[in-house]
Parts: sequence; structure tokens; C-alpha cells
Amino acid sequence: MADETVNDEPIATPLPRLGWRTQSVLYVLLEEPSREVWPYWLDQQALTSGGDNYQILKRLARAGWLTIRREAGKPNARVLYRLTAAGEALAREAVERRVKWPDSVSHHRPGTTYVVVGPSSMPGA
Repeated sequence: MADETVNDEPIATPLPRLGWRTQSVLYVLLEEPSREVWPYWLDQQALTSGGDNYQILKRLARAGWLTIRREAGKPNARVLYRLTAAGEALAREAVERRVKWPDSVSHHRPGTTYVVVGPSSMPGA
């Protein structure tokens, strides 16, 4: 996590590299920026899973985009992550970047428009 803070939040720095997996996680985080999430919950929401989400959350936290909090009073306490104000602003910029998504998941990318081709739209139908 970043060492410097402003208003008790870490100073967020832009990520030099950004892949489709990170963009997928950011889309989910931006749906409700004040929500605290944990890796297993994110597995159910994003197009990535398992260790990918954990590593992405750790990387974003180190860059100051997320705060980290451990649930109190539970034996197997979850580690919760939440976007900082600066992290939210950087995330909004990051999801606008052109990033190549694999064909197998590119149709799931938010903002993708779908063209329905059916018999009625085919020539001669």
C-alpha cells in the first residue's frame, strides 16, 4: 500500500499496465464504488476468478486505489477492499482505455453493443 496519505486515504498512482482482467474487476467495483468487496464475492461478479482477483485487488491496493480492512470479531475474518476517492477517479479513466479482451469474453465487456442477426434480418428471408 502507498505510504503517503491524504485525508486518511492512500495517494493513488496510475497503473502503467492494465489488462482485461483488471478492467473486468474495475467495472464491478465501479458499479457501487462505496461497497466493500472480498475476493470470493468478486469471483462471482467479475469475469476473472480465484487467484486472479486476489492478485488484482492487492495490486490496486498497493497503488493506493483501494483501502483494506479486516473484518473484526470473526475467526476467519475476510479482508475487505473498497475504492478510495482517488482510486475511483483513476478507475473511471482506466475502464476507458483500449485494452484487448480475448474473444471468449469480449462480448461480456460492459458497453459492448450486440447486433442480433436472425432469419428476418437476413437477405432473402
